[in-house]
Amino acid sequence: MVNLFEIVFDDNSTYSGGTLETTGWKDIPKKKIRSIFYLLPSKDYLCLCNYDKYYHMIEATQDIYGSAAIAVRLEYAYIMGKKNNRVTVYKIDLTNSNILKLDFAEDDEFISRLNNSFWK
Repeated sequence: MVNLFEIVFDDNSTYSGGTLETTGWKDIPKKKIRSIFYLLPSKDYLCLCNYDKYYHMIEATQDIYGSAAIAVRLEYAYIMGKKNNRVTVYKIDLTNSNILKLDFAEDDEFISRLNNSFWK
């Protein structure tokens, strides 16, 4: 099984883990991250490095009507890096690996609504 994250910490130790269904983001050791290699659906990697903090979340939808009721569909993954009061967001379409890169101020409403305890 291939891991969702390959992480290199400032002390040169590494962490591998997670899947889209169970990301394991909360299990990442509390150390300063140097870089994250994030596995895309295309089997390529997106690398974020040299940010002060990192964030990850999954966006999913749930069908509440019809034959697929209760089925959960993973739509997007977001991997973010924060540095100098700016947040770079990579919005990854999980159906086709398209990536949209966005840039926000740290105090932007979208960023301020994120759970602060999930920044690594």
